[in-house]
Amino acid sequence: MSYQNPAMDKLIDAARFDSDPKKYADDVRGFVKIALDEVPRVPIYQPNLDVAMQKNVRGYQYWFHRQLDYRQLAKE
Repeated sequence: MSYQNPAMDKLIDAARFDSDPKKYADDVRGFVKIALDEVPRVPIYQPNLDVAMQKNVRGYQYWFHRQLDYRQLAKE
């Protein structure tokens, strides 16, 4: 995206090479606060999905995209 903020860039660049854990944490908190205050956020809808199977079906795998993938399913 085209968002630019020199103060945020400065904090990110400083945190990248900080060897002091407290300074690093302060820098990270600083740029995260700027991001939460200024960068637009888009709510993401995640539907509630249920999966039910018969006892003789094997191979179900959970996928991050939350859609059922039939390729691994098999009947015994």
